[in-house]
Amino acid sequence: MYVLGLDVGGTSSRALLIDASGRRIGYGKAAGGNPAAHGTGTAAANIRRALEPALLGVDPAEVAGAVIGMAGVGALDRAVFDRMWASAGLRCVPAVAGDLGVAFAAGTAEPRGTVLIAGTGAIAARIEDGEPTAVSDGLGWLLGDQGSGFWLGREAARAAVRALSRGESDGLLTRLVAEEIRDSDNHDGHDVRDGQDSRDGQDSRDGQDSRDVRDGRDVKDGRDIRDGQDGPSGRDGRAGGWPPVDGRAEAIRLVVHAQGHSPLELARLAPLVSRAAAAGDLDAMKIVATAAGLLCATVAEVRQEGEDTPIVLAGSVLTSEGPVCSAVRDGLGAPTALAGDGAAAAAWLAAKEAFGLDREAAARFHRRILREA
Repeated sequence: MYVLGLDVGGTSSRALLIDASGRRIGYGKAAGGNPAAHGTGTAAANIRRALEPALLGVDPAEVAGAVIGMAGVGALDRAVFDRMWASAGLRCVPAVAGDLGVAFAAGTAEPRGTVLIAGTGAIAARIEDGEPTAVSDGLGWLLGDQGSGFWLGREAARAAVRALSRGESDGLLTRLVAEEIRDSDNHDGHDVRDGQDSRDGQDSRDGQDSRDVRDGRDVKDGRDIRDGQDGPSGRDGRAGGWPPVDGRAEAIRLVVHAQGHSPLELARLAPLVSRAAAAGDLDAMKIVATAAGLLCATVAEVRQEGEDTPIVLAGSVLTSEGPVCSAVRDGLGAPTALAGDGAAAAAWLAAKEAFGLDREAAARFHRRILREA
């Protein structure tokens, strides 16, 4: 007899099959299966691709239970999903849960506590018997997600463009951000001259109405800012590359890049904040401290003062050892655990139900499968 655990997100879908002893039997991984991001048809197809290697060599009818931790579960067309599930030969009815309870279970076997997730977005929840009973933030990049990977990346970009516009180019964070965006421009061939807002014909790249930069020129003084040039100098603003001769032009180049791409792409700058903060960059250290304070405040909204239940930290910002994780742990002042593999946590939740595990047996089972994962 077996159980399945699936951890389904926007970028990947992972399936883990274990037996009644907690032994890993099969594992599969495929592209994202979040129905809100990809639609139910594509999401179901990707989940099926993850299931196939996990079930290889096993009679699917022997799977006694399954739990699927899924972001965007509210967008799931259950009829389409159920057809995919049956086509895989599975007869058990899967429990489809949100990702908060599974993330909490990935860090602890305790029945109640708090989970804080900080990846591209940020959200905290109070968990009671596997279900969220109170939720804070998770309100999206524009109006919420305080302290998230997006928030860190946006603050890094903001600090860099402000420093450059003041002619201050010697900061490590500023240089790392500029180099990362330059590398991205070189990779995707993005033409920074084409950042025009087509809705009203105005160029919103640097927030100024008095400049026409549609062809990459500042009409007030004739400087060419298309790629950080000042007169005949090279692409970096000077023959040697860095620092740029014209910091304002370099700042505008970063602004044009940011406004010409999806806002969420700023999240990829988040690791640069940790890197610079670890090296003592003051701008980065301020960003880390502010992010940690925001994340701790998010937790405080769902947690009672003086509570000693565990806090599980999940998401790339918090499970990657570095200044942000350390600052959050220090700020919380409570026992914390890092979330492990989400598919293993989902399998554990399925095993508790399918195998009728009591609390002590469930804790032993948790230690085994999360340690092995």
